[in-house]
Amino acid sequence: MEKDLESMENYILTHFQEALDKGWICAFYQPIIRTITGCFAGVEALARWIDPVYGCIMPSVFVPVLEKSGKIWQLDCHILQEVLKLQRSRMDAGLQVGQISVNLSRMDFDHVDMLDFIREQVRRFRISKDLVCLEITENVLVQDKDRMIEVVRQLRASGFQIWMDDFGSGYSSLTFLNDYRLDVIKLDMEFLRSFNRTSREIIRSTIHMAKNLGIRTIAEGVERKDQVDFLKSIGCDMMQGWYFGKPCSQEAMGQYVLNMREKSEPIKLKRFYDRADAVIVETDVPMAVMEYDSRNFRYLYANDKQKEQLRTLGRKSLSDSEFVINNVNSPLHAKLIEFFDQAFCSRTMVTAYFPDNSRFVRIEGRLIDRKDTYYLIYLSLVNVTADRNNKEGIRRDGSLTDVDLLFEDIHIFDMRNGTASPLLTNMQIPGGMIEQDSLREGLTFFCNHYIFPADRNRYALFADPETMLLRLKQVKGGILRDYFRVQQEDQPGDYYWKEFDLILVPGMKEELVLSCIKNAEPTQDNSAIVCALTGEGNVL
Repeated sequence: MEKDLESMENYILTHFQEALDKGWICAFYQPIIRTITGCFAGVEALARWIDPVYGCIMPSVFVPVLEKSGKIWQLDCHILQEVLKLQRSRMDAGLQVGQISVNLSRMDFDHVDMLDFIREQVRRFRISKDLVCLEITENVLVQDKDRMIEVVRQLRASGFQIWMDDFGSGYSSLTFLNDYRLDVIKLDMEFLRSFNRTSREIIRSTIHMAKNLGIRTIAEGVERKDQVDFLKSIGCDMMQGWYFGKPCSQEAMGQYVLNMREKSEPIKLKRFYDRADAVIVETDVPMAVMEYDSRNFRYLYANDKQKEQLRTLGRKSLSDSEFVINNVNSPLHAKLIEFFDQAFCSRTMVTAYFPDNSRFVRIEGRLIDRKDTYYLIYLSLVNVTADRNNKEGIRRDGSLTDVDLLFEDIHIFDMRNGTASPLLTNMQIPGGMIEQDSLREGLTFFCNHYIFPADRNRYALFADPETMLLRLKQVKGGILRDYFRVQQEDQPGDYYWKEFDLILVPGMKEELVLSCIKNAEPTQDNSAIVCALTGEGNVL
């Protein structure tokens, strides 16, 4: 056995240069998948020795020999050149290109000015620095740490991304995150190989920590669907492993990319989706990330809490929810588009309440990023309507279930801060009641300018902010309802009956009240309006 091993080592050393010259040593490529989209996002270049005598000599055999002999730097430089040559050929042919990561060894920096070599080769092949990433293993970084810190700093300052390979395989991984500035950490595949409770918690904690530090994550060694599902649930950014594809030749990888063309990430959208990854963190709050392409919305991610909320609305899956949101014939679709337009314009967190059949939902959202016609949206949707089994949310009269989508105006009153903000308005009423306006001033303005004079005293009592919260807490169901005649802005002097609902929003630390207005022109059978007309006041 020792003789065979010695014979192989001698063969590797005596034939290494010939293997480089004749192309026996070449780059194989393994795909990397973006977790939230399931799209092909890049590859790692791995050295393979396809020998005419021994067949495929694996890196575990020839790499230690080259490291021991000090020739490993020649291998790494060769693979880097192969990668850049491939990128250039694909660009010249008009084919799609993505990121390719290459591995560097500590000895590379002992035998050659690696920074100058990489810069020179990138210039030679006219390749953007975004297209090549440099992987350095954990055990390399632990040796000659002071020197490697400076090497990493210079490489990043030159515009190259630095990935730490095999994170967690050593004993000092956490100290590296303090000593080095890294772009990506690749989790050691041994964590997924065992995939027990302990390893899952380590992966979960590592990803959470990395996101807090602004570092992206790639899980290596992914081989099963349960591992994929777990990594999706905890917000791992990228995945790599045999589940998606084994390392393969340049020709085979070209066919792989061709087969994945419908699910292949354009390089121009890489940073766009990186920003989506950055906001996906484990939380007890319902949260999702959605993509909008100016036509349709789709979920990129939703945590379990968000899925639970959607199920209470009758959405059994994310695709069910997408169908509802994207149905242009639904009144809810137009209202959601309004909400998202507001989020796009403000670039801050926007809150709105929407009727959804017999329920009310609270939506919080903000724009994460925009690229051309693509938008990324952070979203948190909560069903605030109470069901029969609990007392949280808003209790609504069952007779209103078919007309929830007919509201002309919805405002949120923040009783603690004394402000009012619009959530939905079709009444075209300017002045007062604008974003974060004074609640009392807005209600007074509305009363004096738009309420029918004979109804103003009654409206002032109904909408009195000093007593509103107390009255809502005392009334059964948390709803106050009354009817008033309102003048439309585009029809001065003409007044129309409107139903006014004040709805307490429970289950929140803030003291919030929904003010909802809908058309209520009297009909022969509308006894509630008759009561209001005869001055009997509040009707519940």
